[in-house]
Amino acid sequence: MTEPRHEQEIVPQWSMHPGALLRQILEKKGIRQSELAERTGLTPKHVNQLVKESIGISGDVALRLERALGFNAQFWLRAEADYQAFASKQKAEEKLPEYVPWARKFDAPTLRHHGVLNAGDDAAITVEKILRFFGVATPEAFVQTWQRPRVSFRRSQAFAVVEQNTALWLRLVERSAEKFVVPPLRIGALRAVARTLPGLTTLTVPDGFAAARTALAEAGVVLTFIRQVPDTRVCGATWWLGSDRPVIGLTERHRKPDIFWFNLLHEVGHIILHPKRTTFLDIEGERDSSDTAEQEADTFAEDTLIPLGARAQISRATTREQLLLLAGRLGLGISIVAGQHGHLTDRWNIGGALRGKITDEDVKKLEEISNEPLASNLS
Repeated sequence: MTEPRHEQEIVPQWSMHPGALLRQILEKKGIRQSELAERTGLTPKHVNQLVKESIGISGDVALRLERALGFNAQFWLRAEADYQAFASKQKAEEKLPEYVPWARKFDAPTLRHHGVLNAGDDAAITVEKILRFFGVATPEAFVQTWQRPRVSFRRSQAFAVVEQNTALWLRLVERSAEKFVVPPLRIGALRAVARTLPGLTTLTVPDGFAAARTALAEAGVVLTFIRQVPDTRVCGATWWLGSDRPVIGLTERHRKPDIFWFNLLHEVGHIILHPKRTTFLDIEGERDSSDTAEQEADTFAEDTLIPLGARAQISRATTREQLLLLAGRLGLGISIVAGQHGHLTDRWNIGGALRGKITDEDVKKLEEISNEPLASNLS
């Protein structure tokens, strides 16, 4: 059997309708439409519709054209598929200007900082990149995927929250965590790790975070840091990549180490106490006193960070020196003790200055640590 010829005179362009290709081939070969209809068994009307680019090419027609003209069926089917992809892309791009107002609600400096956008991107490219970043086709799909089913964005009467930027922060947390593989979650191991976290508060925030990240990974939890996005007021979140892959994301909100460590233990508490693949998004000013899960996570963080008996000792302190001494005796960072004293007594003048601050340099180091590979020999 003679193999069909593979004509090379005409190379299809992906933006060209296959009917235009057919028209060129017929002209080149000197074949009339009526003659092609006879050779292929197609009706003259069908051939004319193909040539006028009114209809596409099916598998059956592609095979008939292969036998009649010498261009194999794959040539025609590829031309048809490429053209349909091009037409769909053109149609989608025509819709992009409608999405520009939606895209502008996202914080552009944050998107550029994380390499999602470039400084020179025009409006259409910006829309396309944001859609791809979230893995959705349209703003409507973004709402369905990122705002409705995944997280209940509680609204506060006192503060305005840009929901799109909150979703942006969560997507950055997810993307950061996706790079790392940890063992399946072990609740018993996580409880043991939680008991070691208070001791890490004696370190600098970046060093303590690095140690906590390694320890939590061994228990099956990915810990990452994503700097806060404007107009979100997010302190932290518990996120699940799968049924056994919890992720904790933290921000530097308030810039206080004691708050940073409390938020970490709060999220650990969610994983231990509420391990049902529930996303918990902790936003300042939106804590509902009737939210049992949040109250339970708060209690877990308080009891783990500072035992009940120690709180009584801290509240009785009346001088800066006493707070420093207590921090040493309890094996806690002075920021924890000073912050707890202020919360218990409301006398911030005594130890307020001891709480310290998470600096811009700390934020940079936290970001760098979050991008470092996890230890490969986890146990």
